[in-house]
Amino acid sequence: MAKGRKAHGKKYKIPAVRKTFTILELFANDNRPRTMSEVSRTLALPVSTTSSLLYTIQSCGYLARDERGRFTLTLKLWAESHRALGQTQLREVAITAMRRLTEETGLTSVLAVQDGDQLVWIDKIDGTREIRLAAQVGKRMHPHHTSSGKAILAYLPGEQVKKIVESVGLPKFTRNTITSLGALKKELAEVRQRGYATDDEETAVGIRGAGAPIFDSNGNVVASVAVGGPVFDFDPKMKRVIFKVKTTGEMISERLGYSKVRARSHGALPVSSPT
Repeated sequence: MAKGRKAHGKKYKIPAVRKTFTILELFANDNRPRTMSEVSRTLALPVSTTSSLLYTIQSCGYLARDERGRFTLTLKLWAESHRALGQTQLREVAITAMRRLTEETGLTSVLAVQDGDQLVWIDKIDGTREIRLAAQVGKRMHPHHTSSGKAILAYLPGEQVKKIVESVGLPKFTRNTITSLGALKKELAEVRQRGYATDDEETAVGIRGAGAPIFDSNGNVVASVAVGGPVFDFDPKMKRVIFKVKTTGEMISERLGYSKVRARSHGALPVSSPT
């Protein structure tokens, strides 16, 4: 068994990838400007290999090259690690509120972030009913047909939304799915006005959802919290579910340092009790 694991591990060790990380670690140590030949000497790598790796890393945005041909780290590596830490903090802050949301509604709750042009569920709490939403942590999807996606899109700059649509399109999943940029913009304006988004059987027939935005201390939308489930379970308690989702989004935002004054200006806070 141990021999099998060793062979399996060796099979997936790609030398070029290891060398790439070695170069990044070299620069991360002090981020001192280095020429190609210096990197080659320090790591005992052939010049041709060093050249290919450095320019590849540069093309990915992790290294910059000055007029003297010296390479330095950009802030992209810091930004990516900071984002990962931020998502960890977000999940830690959100998990208690999500558990309460699921307990009070019986529906599956999900925590989502926008990653480039796709939506990603980064956490979930399974519903308490026999029929549950098939939510998978790590699942990537188009944002335009889900309540969690629209809750984020509504608070992004219009130009960014347009670029996302141009990149991944607006594919149709059911007859209710929004498939035009104009219709999507109208829907997002309504989301901003009422402070929550809905999935009206736009992802799958027979499934509804409601989502609310989550803001950070700077007033930027960073995520969304949403619940979903079968129409027959969702509809009878729709007003109460929407109220709970909005309240949960507000609660998580406040724990991230977002002020109530900003939340009201965004239309993100509930303004009345459920009926």
